[in-house]
Parts: sequence; C-alpha cells; structure tokens
Amino acid sequence: MAKTFIPPQFDPDTYSKITLNDLVVYSLCYLHKQGPEITSEDIISACFTLFPKRFSLRQYPQWPDSSVVSRRWSDCKSKGYLRGNAASGFQITAKGIKRAERMEKSLGRVKVQPVRAARRTANSELKSRARKYVRSIERSEAYARYKKRLEINEFDFRSLLFCTMESPPATLSRNLEHFKDYVNIHERKDLLTFLEFSEGRFAFLLDAKSKPMKKKTERSKK
Repeated sequence: MAKTFIPPQFDPDTYSKITLNDLVVYSLCYLHKQGPEITSEDIISACFTLFPKRFSLRQYPQWPDSSVVSRRWSDCKSKGYLRGNAASGFQITAKGIKRAERMEKSLGRVKVQPVRAARRTANSELKSRARKYVRSIERSEAYARYKKRLEINEFDFRSLLFCTMESPPATLSRNLEHFKDYVNIHERKDLLTFLEFSEGRFAFLLDAKSKPMKKKTERSKK
C-alpha cells in the first residue's frame, strides 16, 4: 500500500458477513485518515490488506482481485459514499465517513501488533510472498521461451501475470508492476530484465487506447 501504516486485523468470520460495499467504504475511510490523496491502487491494496478473505482471487488467494474492488467503488459512488475516479484519485464524502464509523462497531477490531513486531511480520510475509512469485516467473512458459530466444505469445504473457484473455489493460499493468516489485525485493535483475522486455513486447496490451499490434513473424530477441 502506498500509505505507510500498520493496519488493524479483523476476524474473517465477522467481516465475511458484511457487504463488500461497506468494506470498501471502511477501507477508503481508513486511507483518508492517513492522508488526503487516495489512488485506485491504494483502495485495492487497503481492501485486500484489511479484508483478504473477501478481496482475493479465488485460485490465487495471495493476490488481490482488483476487478471486485473497482466494481464496488462504482456502487459506492452511486450511493454518495465517495467521489472521484481512477485517473484523478478518490475522496470519501461526509456520508461515507458516517457509514464507515457505523461499520467499525460491527467489525470489532482485533488487537493490533506492536509497531516493530508488525513491521517485522509484514516484511517477512512480503519476502515470502515475493519468493512465490519469483518461482512462478521462473516456471512460466513465457520465461522458458524467453531464455530460448523464442517468441512469446499473448496467451503466455497473460498467463505469466495470472490474467485471462479477457483481463483489461489496467489489470495487466497493475499485476506487471507488482511482479517487478517482487523480483526487486529479491534483487533478481535477470527477472526484472525479462519483465521489462515483456512489457515492451506487449505494450499494446497495457494501454487501453492502443490498437492491437500486428503479429510479427520474426522471433523476439533479447
């Protein structure tokens, strides 16, 4: 998360009974207390960090489901709980703050770890999570073909990022940036080079305004 704070922990059995819209409003309010600027990435990260059981991908529970969050903030906007958009940022409204304050009583906060202990735990969990993605990249078809100097197709690229052929550019871009962060944590410059190569090769998939690139007949080179 872009905001630097130690998040509280909530009982999954408790927040699983609360609507997703209300959990998004609470997450937005929590971010609001950390600073006035709130990006779409902040909201996705906060929802997943505070309520991982409700905002994770089914097949990859260690990864946030950004599509669920984006649909919910649209609902929350229509109900007057927040305003703004992904391009300019978001703000919670007075109505949203009141809603979040009522939600906090329903959530029942779990004891928060001491700051130092929480940071150590968070760092350890982050490294462990990053290690899983490093291994995922190493075992991917896209990376295997890259090492052999073979052409990487769109399906391989999307699979590398845990995306489907229907995933939008925003999801592809976001996942790619997360992968870069993870390989940097383990100082894997070789994998970073691979990801940057793939980013350039499939730039047209990462930009919603770009038109599909004509298929090349030559094999991609490093």
